[in-house]
Amino acid sequence: MIKSKIQTYLGFCIRAGKMVFGAENVESKKKGVKLLVCDADLGKSSLKIVLQAKERFACPLLSVCDGTLGEILHRPGVKVVAITDNQLASAILSVVESEPQFKFYSGGNN
Repeated sequence: MIKSKIQTYLGFCIRAGKMVFGAENVESKKKGVKLLVCDADLGKSSLKIVLQAKERFACPLLSVCDGTLGEILHRPGVKVVAITDNQLASAILSVVESEPQFKFYSGGNN
């Protein structure tokens, strides 16, 4: 399997310690979230937390269409992550248009 650029950038975030895992941990962050990424099949209560965080931090939210965020991160139970580094978040956002499995969350059914 060929890694996409976003998968590579997410790996950089993990190694640099610039990623927060899980909806509860995202909810407990007070500042510093630059980008949110979630599975498309995220549960209602977790989605509500993520949408509140999106509004609070005024940051974009990406959805993984095929629901494989945990596989991409090599952490099977993870459905939500927050990127806390501005440069890595910008790099991910700059290539999101060329990655078909990632798309911006637009509300409602994605």
